[in-house]
Amino acid sequence: MAAGPLSHLVRQNLRRNLKHNVLSAIGIVVGIAAFTFFLGLDGGVRKVVLGEIFPVDRLEVIPPKSTLFGTARNLTDEVVERLRNPPAEVGARPRAVFPKMKLAFPARGWGGKNILKRDRDFFFELSGFIEGLDEGIMQRDVTPPFVFEDWEAKNSPAPCGPGNKCPDPLYCAWDSYRCIKPVPVVISRHMIELYNGSIAPTHPGLPKIPDFATSLFRGKHFTVELGKSYLGSSARQGGAPIHRSLQLVGLSDKAIPLGISVPIGYVKGWNKRYAGDDEARNYSSVVVVVDSKRDITPLAAYAKSTGFDLAESEGEKVGLFITLATVLFTLISVIIIGIAAINIAHTFMMLISDRRWEIGVMRAVGATRSHIRLVILGEAAVVGLMSGLLGLALARLAGWACDWYSAHRIPDFPFKPETYFAFTPSLMALSVGFAVGFCLLGAFLPAHRAARMEPASALVAR
Repeated sequence: MAAGPLSHLVRQNLRRNLKHNVLSAIGIVVGIAAFTFFLGLDGGVRKVVLGEIFPVDRLEVIPPKSTLFGTARNLTDEVVERLRNPPAEVGARPRAVFPKMKLAFPARGWGGKNILKRDRDFFFELSGFIEGLDEGIMQRDVTPPFVFEDWEAKNSPAPCGPGNKCPDPLYCAWDSYRCIKPVPVVISRHMIELYNGSIAPTHPGLPKIPDFATSLFRGKHFTVELGKSYLGSSARQGGAPIHRSLQLVGLSDKAIPLGISVPIGYVKGWNKRYAGDDEARNYSSVVVVVDSKRDITPLAAYAKSTGFDLAESEGEKVGLFITLATVLFTLISVIIIGIAAINIAHTFMMLISDRRWEIGVMRAVGATRSHIRLVILGEAAVVGLMSGLLGLALARLAGWACDWYSAHRIPDFPFKPETYFAFTPSLMALSVGFAVGFCLLGAFLPAHRAARMEPASALVAR
């Protein structure tokens, strides 16, 4: 049977049995809407939670929590190099490996008046909230003309001029009376989200920081005092505290979530001065970044085999919870669609029984069993296609309603997304294909039964 007559028969039968087809398609529409809604929600939530809040493309190696007979294992440059170049039998290689070193003595800071347009500066405790990061890994997150480098180690500072003046962008360090560059600083997006979602709403005088405005803060300065804390503690050694000017040069997902990150050379030098050689030599952790999630397991096993532990990954726990919730809701959606497919099978069985004489006439005038089967399955495919598109539209509408309610009725919170859904082209194609597939599955047995009818018996039944 040619495509033209076949499509004509399909359209004619669909119009004639419109009421039955609509009723049988309701379950498919509801099931596909739920299926698309929950998978879209899964994709959107994963993008925010596992992409921004808890990245899952990395693991963090830390010193062992307990040691045998008191023998400590420290994260040194040698360990970093072994993690960077694992043996071939490991079966995976990291994309990047970078060490971290935390400040091991008290520090405090102040600033922000010029950033948030206030009459006075903020004062904040920085003990435990300053971390050194490898310079090379951070360059791509710093916007030119700013550079993430240890200027004190690479330049010989000149004496300050008359009146302790230095050419811009240098400043005069009061402890050495030398002209030095500000310490470059990167912060995590967590800091911006925490401020917007928790601090600004509770302080009416503080403005929120929109995404487009974060670039305006690059180049802004604040001051840190090393060796002194607002809590009354001081460094154990190193003499009098010193001041350093810090300059914000970028945002990075590699930065410490709560605090500031500076080139690791600064922290090594400061730790050596105020905390001793050991604190300047041993890293607090080493981050291993991978290209594929499949590489995490062998690299984690290799890190443990060298005698070190892994920091607990909140991303894995959250990812497992999201997966289990999605599987549960998707299973419910599939059950709805399956029940709808049974209903479609029943509907087509009834329609075939009503059209028994018509099928007998078609067979008597030359229609083959394949032709009869194609007509029935064609009707089911059209019902599935229309049901899938309608279910998809319903899911998108429900997603839009949730996003609108969140934007206008739910207070801001850290990492609040503009949309909670990711309706990708592949998901939409899968949803429509799923609807067509289940409709064809439901109509297969009725179509097979109709194709096996003998013309004589069908005509006699009339």
